[in-house]
Amino acid sequence: MSDEMDIIQHLLDIEREASRTLIDAQTEADAKITAARTEAEKEFKARYAEIVAGIDRKSDEEKAKISMEHENEMQSFKEELHKTVQDRGAFDALLEKLLYA
Repeated sequence: MSDEMDIIQHLLDIEREASRTLIDAQTEADAKITAARTEAEKEFKARYAEIVAGIDRKSDEEKAKISMEHENEMQSFKEELHKTVQDRGAFDALLEKLLYA
């Protein structure tokens, strides 16, 4: 009976050791997963920030380009208006005709 008890006790010890090993392995796996997730999130945030910064930079460049083109077109338009000869007599006659005819 003592041999049987020793065998059962030995098997229980082996089971406890296996259980501890399993718990240790699970704890280590959880730690590795947490570290990998943290690193992945860090890398994602860095890449995301880089992409957003690039989009913002391109947007600002495009806005500046459009503003410059608009300013140039407005300047050209103003210059053309100043070059135009005004015929006040014809303008007054047209108004007279349209308003009082």
